[in-house]
Amino acid sequence: MDEVQDLTLVGVRLLHILVGDSPNLLLLVGDGQQAVHPGGFRMSDAGIDIRGDRGQVLRTNYRNSKQILDAALEVVADDAFEDIDGLRTPGRREVDLAYHDGQVVRVTEPGLAEHDQALPDALAALPSGALADAAVLCPSTRTIDRYQRLLTQAKIPVCLLEHYDGNPVDAVKLGSYRRAKGLEFKHVYLPQYDTLLPGGNTGGADVAETARERDEPVRSRLFVAMTRARDVLWLGIVAG
Repeated sequence: MDEVQDLTLVGVRLLHILVGDSPNLLLLVGDGQQAVHPGGFRMSDAGIDIRGDRGQVLRTNYRNSKQILDAALEVVADDAFEDIDGLRTPGRREVDLAYHDGQVVRVTEPGLAEHDQALPDALAALPSGALADAAVLCPSTRTIDRYQRLLTQAKIPVCLLEHYDGNPVDAVKLGSYRRAKGLEFKHVYLPQYDTLLPGGNTGGADVAETARERDEPVRSRLFVAMTRARDVLWLGIVAG
């Protein structure tokens, strides 16, 4: 079972009951840093013992270049997470890389209109056939609708992720951060990505800590979106 970090405790208990506790019958794979739902639990709460060599931490990243991974880890650097029962891991963790060619492109425009022109311009500049391995990811349905209209007006073919079955199609994939989980693309574009970055707080230490905890799932979703990129991560920023 993959993406186990987003299962509920009831779901994991059900899996455990269905499979039983005999050796090598249940393999759970997950990344606590990519949890996009609030809450959480330990495997021991579900009656699953992963102490000793029953639990292993995988430390090699086979998708992202150092530049892309560093940019994504910066977003969650202050958020500790649980990878193995009882083991709190810093957000900026040490990772071995198997892939090294990639780049982060930050595009800052003075206004939304200029930003929204830069996105289709960047997609139109891709070589022939590259749209098949490109994705525009958005945080909400409203922004998905916005960029579907914008890209269609620019005559850039679009395939919504909800209709994407994994087979090659010569169109940019468009969908939410959540729906992109488990997928990867050579080119990933995050329009207005800076709107999800946490801002400062002026209400004192307690208020700041509460806001930080509240925003953790938001940062996790942004981390997921950024790490879908293999070759190029395009980050759109509106300065005004």
